[in-house]
Amino acid sequence: MKKTIFLLTTGLIFTGAAMAQTGATTGTTTQNPAVKSGMKDMRHDVREVKKDKRQRAEALENGNKAKAKALNKDIHADQKDMNQDRKQLQADGVKHPIKRADKQIHRQNMGHKG
Repeated sequence: MKKTIFLLTTGLIFTGAAMAQTGATTGTTTQNPAVKSGMKDMRHDVREVKKDKRQRAEALENGNKAKAKALNKDIHADQKDMNQDRKQLQADGVKHPIKRADKQIHRQNMGHKG
């Protein structure tokens, strides 16, 4: 009885160790440099749009309609650039690049808060 329990326990330990080793090697992936630079550009565009929207709201609050109109044109130009980057990244195989860039920005901001 003791021998069978010992053999069963030893077999489970070795099986668990073998599975743990095979899972670790499949998790690492390399990223295409074009995708990496494209996502960096996307993050910059997303940050620019958010910044311009805040400035536009502040300008409208202060009654500066001319500045708000100029910022509105800048927002649309940034969104057009984001859309072109989105299409390129999707062609490279990135799923939902704008949403992914938002999450990356959020993670970076949480890391800076300390």
